[in-house]
Amino acid sequence: MSYNFTILSPLDVPLFTHEFGTSRSGGDGIARFTSTERAQNPFILHSALDIVEEVQWGPSSTSGSAPMYLKHIDKYQNNFISCWITGGNVRFLLLTRPRDEALGLTQGGGQRGSLAGGRAGLGGGSGLYNPTSPATEEAVKNFFVDVYENWVKTIMNPFFAVGNGEVVKSPVFRARVAAAAKKYL
Repeated sequence: MSYNFTILSPLDVPLFTHEFGTSRSGGDGIARFTSTERAQNPFILHSALDIVEEVQWGPSSTSGSAPMYLKHIDKYQNNFISCWITGGNVRFLLLTRPRDEALGLTQGGGQRGSLAGGRAGLGGGSGLYNPTSPATEEAVKNFFVDVYENWVKTIMNPFFAVGNGEVVKSPVFRARVAAAAKKYL
């Protein structure tokens, strides 16, 4: 599977973007987006913001506020989007592009699109990718929790002005996001 992780400011400005592939099931950790998919990813993520805002500002849960982890919120073609909203209205969006064989689109081991090793076994006995399965949701949630902890540490730095739309350039933050991706996805 291939992933595109993006952090968007409250004004929908990209603050951080990281592409990676799965490191599980024999994956090498390299994103396998085609050039067309890579160009479309920002548009797909921004189109999901309408749904994010609908959930965020819609009816609240029983606790009186919307949850931080919104789970699987949108699907465009074979791309699945999950979201996490921080208390400061910064959105973490994760676009997941499963391998075509994990979606049941090719026969056998066809090699088209995103081919990084994936977690095909999570969708059930058939081997198809299921973004709403408990194991997949738990892995994505754990990834978001780790990234959120690192995000809080990053924005606590007095030299980083997140309110100004400053892009995160920290190699330490990028390495920690990559480590969380390798650990959970």
